[in-house]
Amino acid sequence: MPPITNAEIAAALFSHADLLELAGESPFRARAYRAAAESIRDWPEPVASVAGAAGLRTIPGVGEGIAAAVTDLVSSGSHQPFDDLAAAIPPSLAGILTLPGIGAKTAMKLHRELGIADLADLERAAIDGRIRAAKGLGARTEVTVLAGLDALKERTGRMPIGSALPAARAFASAIRALLPDMRVEIAGSVRRYCETAADLDIVVESRDHPGTIGRIVAAPAIGRVISQGYDALRVALQSGIEADIFLATPERFGTVLVRATGPAVHLERIGPLPDHAPDEPAVYAAAGLPWIPPELRLGGPEFTRTAEIPALIRIEDIRGELHCHSTWSDGAAPIGGMAAAARDRGYRFLAITDHSGGLGVANGLDVARLTAQRAEINAESGDPVLLAGSEVEVDRDGALNFDDPTLAALSIVVASLHTGLRQPRDELMARVERVLRNPNVDIIAHPSGRLIERRSPGDFDWPRYFAIAAETGTALEINADPARLDLKPAHAEAAVAAGCLLTINCDAHHPGGFANMEYGIAVARQAWVQRDAVINTWETSRLLAWLASRG
Repeated sequence: MPPITNAEIAAALFSHADLLELAGESPFRARAYRAAAESIRDWPEPVASVAGAAGLRTIPGVGEGIAAAVTDLVSSGSHQPFDDLAAAIPPSLAGILTLPGIGAKTAMKLHRELGIADLADLERAAIDGRIRAAKGLGARTEVTVLAGLDALKERTGRMPIGSALPAARAFASAIRALLPDMRVEIAGSVRRYCETAADLDIVVESRDHPGTIGRIVAAPAIGRVISQGYDALRVALQSGIEADIFLATPERFGTVLVRATGPAVHLERIGPLPDHAPDEPAVYAAAGLPWIPPELRLGGPEFTRTAEIPALIRIEDIRGELHCHSTWSDGAAPIGGMAAAARDRGYRFLAITDHSGGLGVANGLDVARLTAQRAEINAESGDPVLLAGSEVEVDRDGALNFDDPTLAALSIVVASLHTGLRQPRDELMARVERVLRNPNVDIIAHPSGRLIERRSPGDFDWPRYFAIAAETGTALEINADPARLDLKPAHAEAAVAAGCLLTINCDAHHPGGFANMEYGIAVARQAWVQRDAVINTWETSRLLAWLASRG
């Protein structure tokens, strides 16, 4: 029997977290198991080789109890507490938790009232009308279930870029450690910053293909070899992610890297690639083109707008962030910790925008707590300049959680819709227009409301949305959280064309969250956005003057 892989251990921990949630256990326990599962899944070496040893506790998130569970999984493939919980609650019921709008309490009610154990049972019950007739469920639950099932069918099953890019970087680093004198580059959709990826692509420089392959397949990060040829192989990593590895001699490295990065439509526009090109600029020069950054390789505008490329926004242009959270609501660090992280990035300003009370699950602030928080923010001095703000929840009729005097007293107001995104277009647009025309609102956060592979966007009339935002001067956010990437490139480009201002923010809930800025910058570049259209590239004095002129 082959050793259990990191992916299999992580799957068991994720399953146990779901069952804990369904059983009504503390959400902190479920969260702990999920955090440990993520760490184990992404650990670069086989966890089975350190299980039962002191090394297991060095994995982030693995405490004494989880370490014992992992040790059992490695030695026997099972863990008694997991088995006991699975005997009481069908593990297949966890699939229902993947539906937007369906939480653990509703899932258990569906199970108890209707005997539903999986998604197939759920779909039959919804089609038969049994959910609307069930006690404590009703027509609204049935509508949510049917909409969730439709959304689930639209999911691709691909990895979000926020998981794929770190995995690719870790794997590339592992190969570089084995081949320190050779070039190793990420390729494929991950290098192009596509919002999802099916797998990883890595190009490795090699002068001895059989020897290079031998060293790579022995890497601890690799779980198994799927296929192998003279200059390419496909492997499954310990995490379960699959990767294609392409070998290239030094004189062909550029040609292989361009081809492996793709996409096909871009390669077709370039024309025949040279057989020998040591780097990418040589490939493009052979076609009479300047080097085109990977995130712009879309198969169309990059060939007609090459003169604009040097003027596109870069991560170095960002001078601060205007949407982040602290422990006052659902963040993981105090205000001082978030400010220190922003300072470390060289930021000159930072808006603290904890949730308003309307989003109860996020420990939102009421007016009294907001006032106390503002006093703490004002007590901070030095760099970066801190702005006292709020991410204010928008009710279903377009009203905001705080009244106008409260909003006017804040330095910055970020409005957001987290619920009611399935309202009909006319209702959604009336709701958004009311927010955009409120002079106290400075920014609309994650404007479509989508969660990639998890929640569909609202059905907005985007031309009208952008026209009103341009008229009122309200900035629209490109949310850099890779789970959102909202606005998406096509919408961001249309917004700027309509005369809208943008802002790119990480919506950071912990200090490490600021690192997500690169994803937002990639979206903006794919939308051909230049620096001045983004308000958090402005000098502090200009930004403060703009905020003072509003509301």
